[in-house]
Amino acid sequence: MPDPTFLPDPFETAAQAFEALLDALGPGRHHLVCSAHTALGSYASASATVECAPDDQDEANADYEGWLMFCHLLAQTSIAFRDATVFTRTYTTDSTSVLRGWHVDNGWPQPMEAADVFAAYCTDLATGDPIPPEPGTDYQAGTPLPTA
Repeated sequence: MPDPTFLPDPFETAAQAFEALLDALGPGRHHLVCSAHTALGSYASASATVECAPDDQDEANADYEGWLMFCHLLAQTSIAFRDATVFTRTYTTDSTSVLRGWHVDNGWPQPMEAADVFAAYCTDLATGDPIPPEPGTDYQAGTPLPTA
């Protein structure tokens, strides 16, 4: 077991991952969702909506409560959860959006392939049957993020 005095603070790592996601997504209005499952079947989800200014990437307006809950859950993925994912929806117009996805490995988002993002959103979880894609939605691979 690793020495806990040398492990990064999970919440700090999660906050860095949130910033890395925003940097990768760029300007626009983004909705980020983190979902995680335990080995015993428990499930948790948290989301945040962020507006990133096109002229100043350092200027982002996020709902604080959503950011806090998102980072809190993302931090827990390295401790108590397995099978964690992050999905983002970037609104390109009022009727179109781009969906991207990452699976979480040791508390850090790793990009999913576009086909995996499509499958996650176009499969009925209860039956496993395919469902039609959302109109105006472009399913894309997650962007590689710099390591924390």
